[in-house]
Amino acid sequence: MKNNIRYRSDIDGLRAVAVIGVILYHLEISIDNYLLFSGGFLGVDVFFVISGYLITSIILKEHSIEKKFNFLEFYKRRIRRLVPALLFVLLASLVCAYLFLLPIQFKSYINSLFSSIFFYSNLHFHYTGQSYGQSILSTQPLLHTWSLSVEEQFYILYPLLFIFFFKILKTQIKFVFYVFIIVSLIFTSYMSVDHSSFNFYMITNRAWELACGALLSINHFQIKKKRRNSFWKIFGLILIIFSFLYFDSSNAHPSYLTLIPVLGSCLIIDNYYKEGFVDKILTNRFFVKIGLISYSLYLWHHPILSFGKISGLTENSLFFKFVLILISFSLSIFTYAYIERYFRDYKKINFKKLAFIISSIIFSLIILAGFLVEKQKKKYPKILHDLYEQRWFVTKQYHKPCFQRKKYFCFFGNQTNQHTVFLVGDSLMASLQEELRINLAERRINFIPMTNAGCDFLNYKKQNKFCNKEIQLNREKKINQFKESIIIVHLNYRNIENNDEKIMSFIDNINKYLLLGHKIILINPIPQFKENVSETIYKIYRENKNNFLDKYNKNEKISLNHKLYSKQTLTITQELDKLSHKNLFFIYPDKIFCKTEENNECLANSLKNIYFTDASHLSRVGSEMINSDLIKLIEKINYK
Repeated sequence: MKNNIRYRSDIDGLRAVAVIGVILYHLEISIDNYLLFSGGFLGVDVFFVISGYLITSIILKEHSIEKKFNFLEFYKRRIRRLVPALLFVLLASLVCAYLFLLPIQFKSYINSLFSSIFFYSNLHFHYTGQSYGQSILSTQPLLHTWSLSVEEQFYILYPLLFIFFFKILKTQIKFVFYVFIIVSLIFTSYMSVDHSSFNFYMITNRAWELACGALLSINHFQIKKKRRNSFWKIFGLILIIFSFLYFDSSNAHPSYLTLIPVLGSCLIIDNYYKEGFVDKILTNRFFVKIGLISYSLYLWHHPILSFGKISGLTENSLFFKFVLILISFSLSIFTYAYIERYFRDYKKINFKKLAFIISSIIFSLIILAGFLVEKQKKKYPKILHDLYEQRWFVTKQYHKPCFQRKKYFCFFGNQTNQHTVFLVGDSLMASLQEELRINLAERRINFIPMTNAGCDFLNYKKQNKFCNKEIQLNREKKINQFKESIIIVHLNYRNIENNDEKIMSFIDNINKYLLLGHKIILINPIPQFKENVSETIYKIYRENKNNFLDKYNKNEKISLNHKLYSKQTLTITQELDKLSHKNLFFIYPDKIFCKTEENNECLANSLKNIYFTDASHLSRVGSEMINSDLIKLIEKINYK
């Protein structure tokens, strides 16, 4: 049975605004290093409000006409609406993934493929440490499917819960929604502080957005009043556009701030008749057409741009990005016309036939994926396997639950044990924390990691969008709870090299904690290379597929001249050398990575190992080399 919900062209126009926002976000358009549409990802939140409104409207409409709700027909309609187009895109992306991705990447892609098919990709990306906001355009081609999984989970659970409460409460159901939205929003805002990944991906933390749309539908159903306020609709559009332009990935999201685009969406939907300035925009043929293909467009644009980024095609090239977007539009129009509309037509294809086709495609995808994984293993040399395993290791460390915490830091150990080690620093230090945790646990030493992207040990007023004074004060408060602890400190010294104020602030902080009785291990500057190690090695492979090993063996060294390395951080190093205290200890990375007595070079890799995954972040091997010296020093300090 088809649903009888009256078509609203302005909602398709709103869908267009949402998907355009997401696309502009992924295009990374900047002017004078200012990123435009940095909050375009909030278009997904607009989609959630729309979904909550439409699904609730369908349920209420059918329940009022039939005096009951046909769950089976509802789920059939959802399958027709979502699954065929998704499988078509997944099949196409599988072929591209095999052509463009290296083994470890391809293996990761296959796992995301399965999670997308069965609508648990939000769980998959959370538990595998894939952060949506850390890199605007992910090299995970299917990362965007997390929102589809949230919606599908909503479609499965929501009708059952809604009908249950609606039958019991009837006219009082709005009160339940108000309470739920408030409680859910408070919970979400709380989780946004130290559980950003869980907060971003989970339906529990997105439910209030969907509920806002549902509440609108209930209100329309019960009041039956036609709203025609052009002002509020204009204000709603302003709120959405403001969100797209002003917010960025550093803002806690979703949180109370997300109320702005959610409220904007609600105002537009609530004032639903075609009049006024905004209605003319949203019901314009151009926007309506984009709204109609918005689902296919959302499916296509991310993997296409992602493969473009992986292949290097779109690197620093806005032109090629726009070309890929045009391709996305073309494929979306095709998919909408020949996949979406065809499979939604009850007359052209019955559900039994549809179920058989879907089952066959899923089975084929699984078989093909397994075959291609095995074939991939023989396609690339071992050094490339090792390289991407190293990158994967580091990525997981960055997005462990203990990374990016702002207030409630992880604690490993025994509260009564005063032997406590703090690891304080940015993402460079995050690569050390997992192995360090294991080694310290074996020695029954408490461990508290305090790592945050771009967040060092300084305590001056402003650092960057990921680090602020509040985080630093929270760190200080936690450290002061433990007397005579060991604090491991490192920062990106190049960021303060030419800033006397920052250097003195750093030195003052060191002296402050020494006076308080703490022991400090300072990790001197870690080499930062001109070249991205992973990309350089991959480039050598792409250009020399037939004789890669010979070429790599001749040019395996990605190095930094030791004199240049010393020059980059000369001032801060000289200041550190002046420090002297019985509780101050040093780790010298140049003694680990630089063979100064031989060829005056700092090495990023060797024939057998990769020490750095990019220009500055340590690989697993590089992390082990630093940790080896750290553990020896910690043992020495503790046994004094």
